[in-house]
Amino acid sequence: MKKKLIALVTGSNKGIGKAIADKFEKEGLDVIRNGISESSKEKYVKADIGNKSEVKKIKKYILNNFSGLDILVNNAAYTRYIPHIDLNGISEELMNKILDTNIKGPFYCTQVFSDVLKESDSGQIINIASLAGITGQGSNIIYCSSKAAIINMTKSLAKCLAPIRVNSISPGLIKTGFVKFPDGHTQRTVSKTPLNRIGKPEDIADVAWGLIQSKFVTGENIVVDGGLVL
Repeated sequence: MKKKLIALVTGSNKGIGKAIADKFEKEGLDVIRNGISESSKEKYVKADIGNKSEVKKIKKYILNNFSGLDILVNNAAYTRYIPHIDLNGISEELMNKILDTNIKGPFYCTQVFSDVLKESDSGQIINIASLAGITGQGSNIIYCSSKAAIINMTKSLAKCLAPIRVNSISPGLIKTGFVKFPDGHTQRTVSKTPLNRIGKPEDIADVAWGLIQSKFVTGENIVVDGGLVL
């Protein structure tokens, strides 16, 4: 009998994370969800992944309730719209929150779960990066920088953690409400996008599922933007 894969998706209360968790469940995986707010979901751990001790709490829950972990999706992220020209708009508090969630969080999760993932025949990590990490255009400069770091970290981890496969996905503009951009931003983005729409969370979930099945792909960053950067 084929083993049922076990996945952890961080930041999966809504948006892209929820779509990935829903997709994985639909495909028959055991999915542990995570967020910083309360949830009625059965397989759920409330924890701030920017705090290593809380990541260890997630690990304890998984090891107490499941046979291990096969897939880690580092999705949780934080940002706020600050025009790039407004350098003083980035407070130390905001910078720390972005870096704690967007860089430290994925690294802590990888650090804490790497030993468990190595025990799996299907061990893999999917990091949700962003087109902002490639173009330098996004909700604010620190957010762009944090996602560039994730793309780079993905390549480093793919080398040092093999045979665990490590890949990242860089979404373009996705309809989630994650960022409140100025009026007209969505329309301007659509006008520059060959596929003539913004993305849906399900578009990213489909790519994540594709990576699960792609056994000879590692260290890659998959851009999902409808052709915006062409």
